[in-house]
Amino acid sequence: MVDFSLTEGDLKLMEVMRAERLRARTIAREIDRIPESQPLTDGDHPIVAGTIAPYAALAQEKAPISGLAVTECLMQTVGAPEFNTRPAPSPSGTWIVNELGSEEQKKAYGHLWLVFGVSEPIAGSDPSAMISTAKYDPETDEYVLNGEKTFISNIDLGDGVVVIVKGEPDADGKRPFYNVVLLKGTPGFEIGQPWRKLGTRYHNLGSFSMVDVRVPAMNVLGNGFVNIQTRLNVNRPVQSALGLGMCRSILDFTHGKLAEAGDEVDYAKGRSSRSFAEDKLIRMEALWEATWGVIMQCKWLEQQLGQLSKGFQTQVAMAKTMSGKATRQITQGCLELLGAEGISEEYLAEKYFRDARIIDIYEGPGEIHRLAIARKLLGYRKGELD
Repeated sequence: MVDFSLTEGDLKLMEVMRAERLRARTIAREIDRIPESQPLTDGDHPIVAGTIAPYAALAQEKAPISGLAVTECLMQTVGAPEFNTRPAPSPSGTWIVNELGSEEQKKAYGHLWLVFGVSEPIAGSDPSAMISTAKYDPETDEYVLNGEKTFISNIDLGDGVVVIVKGEPDADGKRPFYNVVLLKGTPGFEIGQPWRKLGTRYHNLGSFSMVDVRVPAMNVLGNGFVNIQTRLNVNRPVQSALGLGMCRSILDFTHGKLAEAGDEVDYAKGRSSRSFAEDKLIRMEALWEATWGVIMQCKWLEQQLGQLSKGFQTQVAMAKTMSGKATRQITQGCLELLGAEGISEEYLAEKYFRDARIIDIYEGPGEIHRLAIARKLLGYRKGELD
């Protein structure tokens, strides 16, 4: 039988994260009004000064936990990440260097804060459609990069980026993918202005261009496209859990407001005796729990098979698809029940609604993941089901 009970360590760490997010909630509206062009802080925000960072607590926890991957997602589901109260943990580009780079590359770049550049303005949701290029120059043992990337997280806050580009065609006409370490200050590497967004205004997104940018051949990492899938397999369930955290906050707020109005949910009632609001809330809670289960299965498989395994790619797509659906339907449904209070800036419900829209888009929208799931179940190859 599958055991869904949480360990003492799980519960303790979830409480650490919950306390952090409750502190952040006290100034979340103020932070929401700060333009994206103004980074919040280079270190811990004063609102959490003197407290242990949740990820530090996770690394130091002595009590038994369900595993680093599972417990991280459990921590993310406790409530909305109101804003970035701490410096971001090691970004995707740095992870790729340290997990998949050579020893020489790890020594040279593994300590740097490197983001990951994949998306392009005209490539949509298909990384294989990108047109950014890398051309080898044998005279200088350098690669010349040209292209443009967009929707890149924290591009202007770190040391550089691990950017994925296409190389020159091989003997079979296929163009290999290269992951290339590109540092700030390199001639031809230009970073654009941060994007102004509907929601998650605390999260920095930007773009950059490459015009005849020259980098040493040593900057090229192996397994280009494989690196993308590996990192996204790890990231997507965490993003999904973040979405459930947003839903948890707006669900709890809605429960409270309905209880104030005398319409508290009674789960023991039969369906015919429930109010419309009760029934709608119960259905949304059921969707939340179903999505939670898919995410937990995905992270459990990651722990069993290892982060570099391809054995749980379909479960990753399922988790991302379910969370996109849940965050949109739950935040929308809660606003409908809340009425005027749902759209008032006196409360944070409308902020959760805005912030949650991105969950279905981050790291591949739901439509693309549905195609991936269908191809796997039906035995289609890429390009046969579009």
